[in-house]
Amino acid sequence: MDYLVLGPLAVHGHQGVDLTPTPPKVREVLALLLLRNQTLVLTSELIDELWPDNPPVSALSTLQTYIYKLRNLLSSGNDERSAILRTRPHGYMLAVPPEHIDSHHFERLMGEGHAALAADDPGTAADRLAQALSLWRGPALADVTAGSLLSAYATALEESRLRALELRVDVDLRLGRHRKAISELKTLVGDYPLHEEFHVQLMLALQRSGRRPEALDVYQRLRGLLVEELGVEPSSKAQATHQALLSSEETLDVPIPAITVTAASRGDRTPDEWRPVAPAQLPPDMVGFTSRSDALDKLLGALVEPRADSTPVVAVGGMPGVGKTVLAVHAAHTLRQSYPDGQLFAQLGGSTSKPADPADILGDFLTAAGVPEDRIPVSLDGRIGAFRTWTAKRQVLVVLDDAASAAQVQPLLPGCPPSAAIVTGRAGLGGLASAVHLQLDLPSTADGVELLQSMIGRTLTGGETRAAELIVQLCGNLPLAIRAVGGRLSATSWPLKKLAERLIGATRRLDEVIFADMDVRDRLLASYRRLSEEERHLLRLLSLLPSPVFTSHGVAKLLQSDSEMVDGLLLHLVENHFVRVLAQNADEIVYTFHELVRFFAQEQVERELSYPEDTEEETMELL
Repeated sequence: MDYLVLGPLAVHGHQGVDLTPTPPKVREVLALLLLRNQTLVLTSELIDELWPDNPPVSALSTLQTYIYKLRNLLSSGNDERSAILRTRPHGYMLAVPPEHIDSHHFERLMGEGHAALAADDPGTAADRLAQALSLWRGPALADVTAGSLLSAYATALEESRLRALELRVDVDLRLGRHRKAISELKTLVGDYPLHEEFHVQLMLALQRSGRRPEALDVYQRLRGLLVEELGVEPSSKAQATHQALLSSEETLDVPIPAITVTAASRGDRTPDEWRPVAPAQLPPDMVGFTSRSDALDKLLGALVEPRADSTPVVAVGGMPGVGKTVLAVHAAHTLRQSYPDGQLFAQLGGSTSKPADPADILGDFLTAAGVPEDRIPVSLDGRIGAFRTWTAKRQVLVVLDDAASAAQVQPLLPGCPPSAAIVTGRAGLGGLASAVHLQLDLPSTADGVELLQSMIGRTLTGGETRAAELIVQLCGNLPLAIRAVGGRLSATSWPLKKLAERLIGATRRLDEVIFADMDVRDRLLASYRRLSEEERHLLRLLSLLPSPVFTSHGVAKLLQSDSEMVDGLLLHLVENHFVRVLAQNADEIVYTFHELVRFFAQEQVERELSYPEDTEEETMELL
């Protein structure tokens, strides 16, 4: 299905069948969901859009009826391109492949046009910009009743169209197409009498066509209109062009202003010129995000309906490779429209030997917000104050990935609502007392198969499903391992059965779950290096047990040590996700390993220890 918003709203199904809904408010809901594609639209926003003044008592149930009708419409496409309308806590999210929405086509072609200009290729730029403009069939959402939100989006789209027109005309002038541009610009000046850029371009086109008197007349008419309507003089650019016309000979070309990146557009302004900007630092959303609907709902719910007396913070924990960063980034993309003043992202390096300095991160955040370098405080306290002042009256979402500790995170949090933060870390975030803590568990085998299928990029056949289930189980249901083997399958086109057999027969299974930068061993090694020597020694010893399941009492006997000391070591291993609690009662705690963690620990035995020949036998006897 294809969705058109650059003109009258339209939905085209298979072979161009018109599936556009006719009820006005259903159209309004669809339009808003499309313009916020793949991001959460709050129920309150939809109600405000549909009934801006006095929502009826039945507003919520009526909205649910509209959603039901849209689901029926979207499912009628009955193909792989059909959209998915998801219900989320406190709202809805439409997931349409971007290539099926005309506004996304427009943005892509605009980007290609800009890139061609930057590469000094005006011919290609003109072609891409013309293609972008050809997508427009009239004013955006021309036949949709618009409330305040839709009106704002329609206005933004119209501004983008005008900018595309400006660029396309500039390129035409660069290519010497002056006479062609004159006719179009005269129409544009008539349609947009207060749009100065079109007047400036018309002046240039007329001058370069040898029609300087007409060019001068365009300026005089523009000036008269601005003074009469707005009480202002033309812009400095229009005045400079006018002066150039007055001083030029009849045949002298007036230079066309080059489209360049200026200091002001980069944000390198002097203190007197600085204006805050809205940073957008989120990494790309992960393709094939699956199996996390419950965790995602909890995360979104904690941020959408936070406590009124503190900054909303969600701390996501879990073992290395379980998908903490993927979840945090996906949630941030889902919510980005709810934080229009910016989304900040920082890697804190908590799993490395040198975690990031909060002062450096704050300096980066303030720079991203548009603060000139010479106005950023030097001290940590000064930067904390400046950052919290900037976020105090704004809606900013901060995503802090791979945190080392609560102490590292605290200086980086906004001071008050409505800004919010999502923090990920393997351990040490318990000190974030006001945060909502979310421990991410391993996905089910069925969800793991879905993830593997998304990495391969095709639907599995009936005979492949069992092999896929076996692969997921051999990966310990760990998302990072599943992504790694999925990447290998996609790159090599191996049969799934062959890879499953390879995983079964591998003497070093961690060698088989590596692809590109997806390396389970590296992730585990980073956490392993943060353990004390006593904790490492215990982990290595535990990996030699005949079973991955063991008790604290048995470990204490093995070490010939008191239970309190053993419990402390095991607690640290649990906190760092090397072992986990399987069961417990008043007298005993039962622990277990993740299978890949156990393989990793056994590798460390080979690398770091030289056991006497009877060490393993004695270990077995003790337990």
